[in-house]
Amino acid sequence: GVCWGERGGGRGTRGQGQVMASLGMMRRFVLLLCLSSLASAGHFKYGTLGWKHLGMNSVEFTLESAWATDYGPYMSQGTGGQVTVGDVIRIQGLGNPVLEFGDGESAIVKARVTSVDPSLMVWVGTSTVLHQYPSPRNVTSGEAWGAGFTGCCRSDGLLGGGGGSPGGIL
Repeated sequence: GVCWGERGGGRGTRGQGQVMASLGMMRRFVLLLCLSSLASAGHFKYGTLGWKHLGMNSVEFTLESAWATDYGPYMSQGTGGQVTVGDVIRIQGLGNPVLEFGDGESAIVKARVTSVDPSLMVWVGTSTVLHQYPSPRNVTSGEAWGAGFTGCCRSDGLLGGGGGSPGGIL
């Protein structure tokens, strides 16, 4: 995920009060960086993708993602022209964001809105998608399946999300 992790550790000679004050300042700085990225272009703000093996070749994916409330297609899907808690919004953009399962299949994602922050113009939603893989492992490579959320619309200045392959699924 972006913006909510923190790194700790290290050794020093400061007292516990000074260390806690430094951690508090670090948290405020990270929050400020995250909030400043929300003002950038693009309507995608962050996303986390988790999965749970249900047995055999079945997997349940859970995607939590945040998006700009002022993006026209989201407003038009919302209640009364606004995104509100409980709405089900189809995630979309110029490059149609999709959940890629890694086996050649993909799914268009719909998210149930769980929170809206009007001051930041951001909504957060959760999606749950079930997928049945054709086999426990990729028969071509012998490796575990990998999945990811792909598409357009990333805001400038977001941290993380560099290249590399996602972790194994089954």
